[in-house]
Amino acid sequence: MLAELYDVSGWTHEQWLAVSILAFIGVTVIVVLWRMVKIVRMSRRKQYKPNLRPLRRRR
Repeated sequence: MLAELYDVSGWTHEQWLAVSILAFIGVTVIVVLWRMVKIVRMSRRKQYKPNLRPLRRRR
């Protein structure tokens, strides 16, 4: 039964289309999840605050 799944020589164009769409959806989900993880990591990172000296007063 597993050998039938690996044998793609007898697939119709509808089956190829279905597999292509599912692969596209899978890649899209992976990319969206990876970008969401990057956004969450960036939001947890401590914000950089520069140490600016006070402005000099004019004499």
